[in-house]
Amino acid sequence: MEQVKITIKIQSPTLIANTSTAGVLTSTRGSIDGRILRGIFASHFIKSHNLGKEAHKNQSFMDLFYGSLRFVSAYKDTVKGTSFPAPLSLQKFKNADKQIGFRDGDIIDSYYAKEEFEHEAKQNLLGFKGVKGFVVLEADKCYPVSIETAIKLHMSRSSDDERKMGRSKDGNIFNYEYLEPNQVFVGTIVGPKTVLESFVREFPKVMECYIGRSRYTEYGRCSVEIGDIETINSNIIFNNSKDNKYTYIRFHTPVIIGNQSLKEIVESTIQPILGPDVYVYSMCAAYQEEQNFNSIWGIRSPSESAASAGTVIQLKKDTGWLNTDIKQLEQICYAGIGSRIHEGYGQCRLWLPNQFRLSKFDGIVHSDIGELHIESQTLIQQILEKYIVIEARLHAAEDVAKRLNKYDSSHYFASVLLDEIGNTRECGIGKLRTFIKHVMKEKKILYKTLRNVYIRQQYSIEHTGSQNLMQYIDTFDESVLLRKCIENTKNMKLDILIKKSGMDKKRLSYIVSYEYWHYFLRHVRKQTGKGGAVIC
Repeated sequence: MEQVKITIKIQSPTLIANTSTAGVLTSTRGSIDGRILRGIFASHFIKSHNLGKEAHKNQSFMDLFYGSLRFVSAYKDTVKGTSFPAPLSLQKFKNADKQIGFRDGDIIDSYYAKEEFEHEAKQNLLGFKGVKGFVVLEADKCYPVSIETAIKLHMSRSSDDERKMGRSKDGNIFNYEYLEPNQVFVGTIVGPKTVLESFVREFPKVMECYIGRSRYTEYGRCSVEIGDIETINSNIIFNNSKDNKYTYIRFHTPVIIGNQSLKEIVESTIQPILGPDVYVYSMCAAYQEEQNFNSIWGIRSPSESAASAGTVIQLKKDTGWLNTDIKQLEQICYAGIGSRIHEGYGQCRLWLPNQFRLSKFDGIVHSDIGELHIESQTLIQQILEKYIVIEARLHAAEDVAKRLNKYDSSHYFASVLLDEIGNTRECGIGKLRTFIKHVMKEKKILYKTLRNVYIRQQYSIEHTGSQNLMQYIDTFDESVLLRKCIENTKNMKLDILIKKSGMDKKRLSYIVSYEYWHYFLRHVRKQTGKGGAVIC
């Protein structure tokens, strides 16, 4: 079996919407699904051959896109190689007992622990937690891979009148989380050599395309490069013998299981080839729902149950695993397990449980480095501020949607407060707090409005529970907000990075608070209809 690498470079903000997205934020996936990869080339084929909606009547089209080729999800590429979903059996040190030999930075596969450790406490990995996201492995090192995303606020303008006015009549707003440009993702197309040769001949080496939500507007522009046909070679070395009864596979992409159990799906695929003495002995699995929309035919597929990427299956062969068995198993993994395998679902890879050390890519700031150059400090400060501000904006959107009470008022107070906060980020929260103290003292019209707007606050040290908006602003503690934003970011050891870069934490707290309140009030103003109530 052969494969062709597909390299996708993100050129504009790109949103690959999560199926679980709800509320004010549409979140993005951190990968480009195989079905999207297939859609890129299917759309190009249909357009170049002028097939329209009759593509299914074209045999070449059906052979390429509904035949033996497998379009495998594209994951972020790094200097250490292409990442993949972290196996669910991987556990990293959190607060385990160091007296029995664990260290900060230890990452241990739970199957490895059960087989290699003699101490019961070490076998159970107490004090460890699961590794999430994407990783790259190199020898005994594990590199977590960060997906660069950002969030943008949008206002709905669905009708012609709304677009002409430049605003929404109903005040509908939404937020998009998107993949930032200049990231590179690498996927593959797997299949027989002859079919791959036919595929490669149909397309230019490099082409532009649009993918994801709101493509053709400001989102989704990418470049796609087709690599050379190459033979699939596993880099994993197994010690296979009749005494070795266990082998492991990890799910590289979700596996559609429908109404069957995962055990049934795996065994019904493997046993006809490897024999009835091969069976699922144990698993470390998670589950999700999969659904997609086919833009070519304008239909949405039904929602189906799937085992998540990162699931690890322990396979047992009573008579022991031989090298020929492993080669056959690998072929099965690349051919796919479950249904909708031509869309890239059901891709599995051989897995070897091991012990790793948490590592970081070269060029990332480490906790043990010395002084940084001024240029490096400035760049790091800009990156950190950006990530933390994104968190603050998201907190604001969620607080308006989930924590604010319904009230009978127009949105005028939000406009007033937005004017008062001004445009200077470092002193915006101070100006807002001073103004609110004046409002509380004078007790005029604005006071009567704000005293009826309540929020379940979470950023005051002195108070808990619900407060009216005046009390909330008056007792708001910018240091609490900053701490929670830092805790919620996906970056590791941000406090260390802030210290090493020479960042002024007090100034940062003012900036983050300004962004929070600016977004908070914008959301209130946009979500308030004419004489209506905030939609919570």
